[in-house]
Amino acid sequence: MPQVSSIPFYQNWTFWAVVIATIALILSQLPPLYNLFKRAKLDLELFSRIFITHKVGNLNAHVNLVLSNIGGKSVRIKGATIYLKREGKDIGAMTAQTYLRNPNDVTTTVLFTPFSLKPKDDWSYSVHFFKVFSRNTEKKYRTAEAALRENVIKKREVPENKDKNIEADSELVKPLLDMFQAMFEWTPGEYEMQVSIDTVPGGARVLKTYRFTLFETDSLELTKISEDYKYGDGIYWDSRLKGVAVPINEAQ
Repeated sequence: MPQVSSIPFYQNWTFWAVVIATIALILSQLPPLYNLFKRAKLDLELFSRIFITHKVGNLNAHVNLVLSNIGGKSVRIKGATIYLKREGKDIGAMTAQTYLRNPNDVTTTVLFTPFSLKPKDDWSYSVHFFKVFSRNTEKKYRTAEAALRENVIKKREVPENKDKNIEADSELVKPLLDMFQAMFEWTPGEYEMQVSIDTVPGGARVLKTYRFTLFETDSLELTKISEDYKYGDGIYWDSRLKGVAVPINEAQ
């Protein structure tokens, strides 16, 4: 008959070795276990300046977004929207449409589509926001753009016009200038800009408010963009990215 050890379990070193190994295993799993109880949380930062411009007066802006998942669960970014007020009056909303994947190549953009961020992941890109045309406005713009382009291209077929800036017929430029006059909102004043990042789960949504000022010189610079429509510049081609960079401050 085997003998039963008379040593109490608390004096048995084998027992304590097993206990210590078990505790070490549990402690090694504490960070991921802790994360299971952390809610989804997103943080938003903006670069200190935004670049504002327009398309025949329609609100446009380029904003450097930095999104950070500081929670314990993955967050899906569904979209981003900027709500604008001037002197307390609503002037429209711009939605994120594209972004620059490579900051050294401003000609290649990527569609801003839903994506996910894991805990501790960051996403930082320059995002193009603009106010979406209504269907009627889109149709009107496309018709005017096509007519102006065809007119300029036809005039360029004349040999002596090959290397010149060719002006389209004034009656074809007028519809685009009329759209500019009707939609232009970048007038001088104090602006409030709310940036909303829509997420799944909805509890991770971020909404931050910023302020900036547009001076008369800024507004005039933006207005001058329309002077080149007669060449098709800013309509169906762009000689450069035109607009103004303005400093922003987060509202306290």
